[in-house]
Amino acid sequence: MAVLPSHILQGADDKSKNVATAAVDACKAIMEVVSPFAIDLLMPALLAGMSVKAKPSQKEATLQIVTTFASKAPKAVGYALVILVSPVADLTCDIKKEVKLAAVECMTAIAGCTGNRDLEPFLPSVVEAAQSITNTHKCVEKLAGCIFVQNVEAPALAVMLPVLSRGLNDKSEEVKRTCCQIVDNMCKVVEDPAAVLPIMPKLDPLVRAATEKIADPEARAMAEKALKTLQKSAEGCETKEISAEEALKQVKAALGDKATGDEVFEMQALHVAALAATATNMRSFDAADWKTYIGALEPFSGVIEELRAKLEVASKPREEIEEEDTDGVDLYKGSFSLAYGTLTLLRDTKMHLKRNRFYGLLGPNQCGKTTLMRAIANEQLEGFPKRDELKSVFVEHEIEDVEVDVQDDGFPILSVDKPGWWWVVYTCNEVYKIEKIATEEQVKELMKSVGFGYPGGPDRAANLELPVTSYSGGWKMKMQLCAAQLMNADVLMLDEPTGHLDVDNVLWLEDWLESFPGSIICTSHFTPFMDKMCTHIIDFHDRKLKTFKGDKSKCLTQFAEKYPEKKSYFELSNEIMKFTFPEPGAMEGVKSRSKVILRMSAVSFTYPTKDKPTIVDVSLTVSQVSRVAVIGANGAGKSTAIKVLVGEQKPTEGSIWKASGLRMAYVAQHAFHHLEKHMQETPTAYIMWRFAGNDDKESLEFKSKELSVDEATARSQKWCIDTVSGAVRRVTSVAEDAKQNKQDEAGVVIPDAAVNRRQKKKEKTYEYEIKWQFKSMDQNSWVEKEILIKMGYLKLVQREDERQAAMAGLMTKQLTQPSVEKHLTDFGIDPESASHTQINQLSGGMKVKVVLAAAMWQNPHVLILDEPTNYLDREGLGALVLALKDYKGGVLIISHNKEFCDGVATEKWIMVGGFLRIEGESVADEAEVQGSNQAAEDVYDGAGNKIIVNKQASLSDKDKKKVIKDIEKSIKDNKKKVMTDEEVWELEDKLNELKEGLKAEAPA
Repeated sequence: MAVLPSHILQGADDKSKNVATAAVDACKAIMEVVSPFAIDLLMPALLAGMSVKAKPSQKEATLQIVTTFASKAPKAVGYALVILVSPVADLTCDIKKEVKLAAVECMTAIAGCTGNRDLEPFLPSVVEAAQSITNTHKCVEKLAGCIFVQNVEAPALAVMLPVLSRGLNDKSEEVKRTCCQIVDNMCKVVEDPAAVLPIMPKLDPLVRAATEKIADPEARAMAEKALKTLQKSAEGCETKEISAEEALKQVKAALGDKATGDEVFEMQALHVAALAATATNMRSFDAADWKTYIGALEPFSGVIEELRAKLEVASKPREEIEEEDTDGVDLYKGSFSLAYGTLTLLRDTKMHLKRNRFYGLLGPNQCGKTTLMRAIANEQLEGFPKRDELKSVFVEHEIEDVEVDVQDDGFPILSVDKPGWWWVVYTCNEVYKIEKIATEEQVKELMKSVGFGYPGGPDRAANLELPVTSYSGGWKMKMQLCAAQLMNADVLMLDEPTGHLDVDNVLWLEDWLESFPGSIICTSHFTPFMDKMCTHIIDFHDRKLKTFKGDKSKCLTQFAEKYPEKKSYFELSNEIMKFTFPEPGAMEGVKSRSKVILRMSAVSFTYPTKDKPTIVDVSLTVSQVSRVAVIGANGAGKSTAIKVLVGEQKPTEGSIWKASGLRMAYVAQHAFHHLEKHMQETPTAYIMWRFAGNDDKESLEFKSKELSVDEATARSQKWCIDTVSGAVRRVTSVAEDAKQNKQDEAGVVIPDAAVNRRQKKKEKTYEYEIKWQFKSMDQNSWVEKEILIKMGYLKLVQREDERQAAMAGLMTKQLTQPSVEKHLTDFGIDPESASHTQINQLSGGMKVKVVLAAAMWQNPHVLILDEPTNYLDREGLGALVLALKDYKGGVLIISHNKEFCDGVATEKWIMVGGFLRIEGESVADEAEVQGSNQAAEDVYDGAGNKIIVNKQASLSDKDKKKVIKDIEKSIKDNKKKVMTDEEVWELEDKLNELKEGLKAEAPA
């Protein structure tokens, strides 16, 4: 029942050594028997002993007492740390050596009372920082690297106050910025808003001042972000502090007739009440501790448990009561927190799962939907049943490489390089370790039943004998569903399952899931699917999970009606987010956006592993006004056609032509493969690596490197530099003059690289500056494009064309951090995520934005997107739709999201069994059409003479027939390839236009 009167501590400074010693011994004796819950009663004396007015000896003694108490009652000191830390930190700079040493020891002791494992390695720096401003700078720098995963409570926040106070008052804006980043990181992992309230009066003004005084925009943005995080972490706090007076009423009520009312009883009752109030405010409700440290004396020991129970109930804030699902069998009911890196995704949230339910998981990008499902599947969610108790399977698009055994040469075999049936067997037996072993025959029969092809069976887009790497996202998902079915999974978790599926396969998936006996947790941006399948909605809201129970087939609709503020989940809108695409820029010889700049002519393509072609006789054109949706069933050839168009695959038959200087951006179906090697880098660093030297390294990786038969034959021929003219020519045959042969052999040259390009004077062709193998740069030569193609070096020419196109696209950009950050901001990526967050810490939606922004860095003329809607939330989709509408380049989209396609495309390329059918058309806007119609078009014949073709309305039928003959003659005379393919196609288009005009005007 002892407390520490201030006058006892004052005796530590008595002139008499005996008195001073006796005072210190008395204090230590009291501290040995005092209850840990007496910390509030002790604080007045302790603060007085460390105040400015206290004598040095008194300060030293007080610091020693606090040090002793910290080792005895760390939780109690942690509770009081917000009050203790600043006085102790100040005394570490005391002019008296004895006081300073005692303060450093005390600071070390109380800093160890935070209970936060993430902070432990940094605590010595925190103690050092209290002693000087130089040490503060070093500490701030170190703390910036601290990743807070454990929930941050009041003691951890409190111990940082001295460091943050000095840092936020520092002259250096970089130090202030880093302090704000630390505040932001720590407050994101605060579980209980009440933990922030004690530090708000001190920290809020400092961070707010930083937002007003920092001049650097990026640093100021970090301060503004930290202030929002700080304030949000304290939102919704219902403080339930219990006073000693309130506790005293409960004590007397519990005692009833046993309350005597005499002076001794009143003193004892008041002391017990004070201890009980402190224990309650510390949220410490261990029954044994209450019995030992609060109610050891009679008559209180008999009622201490009743008092503890009443005060525990009184301390709890009123919680929002959700509608309970009382029917059915429980699979899981509990609470947990979830963090990812420096982000707190969920804090102390509840979740209740029942058998045979379909839970739709809703929330914005980076809220933690995928992370939650992956944590459950990987047995990382605290308190959630392990797989041997509750089989949980996570199905996603991307399948990671797994090293499964070692070959004879010592290299591991990756599971994704194995056949699909093998992957399912391995996943069931080795990854999930089910009791019932999945056999090869079981797996093959099941995969056949869900549509996989097989030897001797139907030729499907995916064959169960082919490696997993050859499967598209839809087939990979089917393969994982087979594994889930074989394992009899209790909980099946699906991440965007409809993303790669056509209409028929979505129906198949719905039927399959209807018959699934367990429960399903699913995230999807496909509203009709979710509305049809969901029985419940689990919504991410302010780091909590809120469950909504609805009627099947209209659950999502009912949720939207009840919570209209959640409409962004269901509408394509950019009210919250906006993308801004760069202007493509001009192309040489292209004066109209409607002019054809990319053409596929009679192209067929057959994969080496297949007998039948995947696409057959496909012809199409692309201009900068193209708004095309490429649609069709899975396996119809959509992605293959695009891969051939962009150069990822080489056509088996037919040809691809593109305008000189054309820049294309291609975002593949599995967009994340662009980022796989850069997960430890920031988005800014990735873009700066990718485009260093004006080359797109990702683009160069996917270009087909195989030589055609003609190119291989051409390269087998020998070429030399003529000693007289300096021109490159083919080496003469052996039958020619021996002397000439000898001279030619000595001058044989092989291109090593193209280092520059120029247009030949008065001609529409290019020359390339060639660096020759084994020759120095001063021996470079300019070689005509046609010669290089004849030599077999078309790809060398194409690469230099792409480099020149890229350079033209970057005339207004610099590859610097500020420039890249600005570019990323146009795609919804803030500077903090752009330059201070590793890619592996970003959500799937943010990664898609990074890939999209990188693809648009070179200001492309044509953007090709294969399944761009995967992982983007509704806000992101809305922003993408409106950005594509405003974009001045051509757009090609492969997507099964009808709502998205209808919002963008006016032209459809429909693939059916490898054949193409085109519906609709892409047209320029009215203003552009009027502008282009004002000028006459100039067309040249094979001899370079201009053919004047005015608007059809101004030509008589006789004139039109004459122009038709001139054009036909020009095309016929082009056997010697005087004109380029582009010029021939332009003439053919004009010819067809004139013929159609004559036909239309002819009498019926």
